[in-house]
This record gives sequence, C-alpha cells and structure tokens, in this order.
Amino acid sequence: MRKYLRATLLFIAALLMFFAAVTSTTVSVPHLRKDLLEIDVRPTLLGAVMLGLYFGCFALFGFAALVLAMAIRALRAAAVDRILIAIIAVVYVIFGVAAFIGTGSHHMLGYLLIGLLLSGVVALRN
Repeated sequence: MRKYLRATLLFIAALLMFFAAVTSTTVSVPHLRKDLLEIDVRPTLLGAVMLGLYFGCFALFGFAALVLAMAIRALRAAAVDRILIAIIAVVYVIFGVAAFIGTGSHHMLGYLLIGLLLSGVVALRN
C-alpha cells in the first residue's frame, strides 16, 4: 500500500512541477520579456536576464524529470532516493514560503504544496 501512496504522491508532485515549468516557460518569462522591452532595457541586460530566467525554467523541468523518475521507480517497487527527494522538497518549501511572503500571491503556495507532497514521500518508511 505504501508503494502506491509513495508513487501517487510523486506522480502528483511531478505533474504539478511540469505544470509550473511549462507555465513559467510559456507565460511568465515571455510576459516579463515584453515588459522589459517596453521599458527599453538595454539589449545586453535583457539578454542576460532572459538567459537567467530560461535557465530557471530549464532547472524546473530538470527537477520535475527527477521526481518523475523517482515516481516510476516507486511504482516498480524499487528504492527511491529519499535524500534527493528531500533536497528538492526543501528547495520548493523554502521558495514557496519566501515567494508567498514576498509577493503575497497565493499562486506561490503551489510551490509549497509541491514541497509538502515531496516531504510526505520522504516521511514514508519503507
């Protein structure tokens, strides 16, 4: 039973993580680019900012792929790397809390939710 609970939590977290990565890549970053162009940000600065933002999106996809791989392993009853999941969980929890406090946007709580789902996986014993 725990095998399926662990796999389910991981699949849900991975789905939410991919959703966040796609949204950042296709909505948030292009919107920011338009705003920066509108206020005449220097091309070199714009390029550097966009490179950093797209690297962040790329990293979001990487985290999601790692969690998806762990979900598949859990479904196959293989051992999952709890340390890896814990690291990703901590990153998402800290970012979610900090972003919510900093922006006041309830959308940032999605990152916290992902971190809590992953924390639940770590808390499950084999």
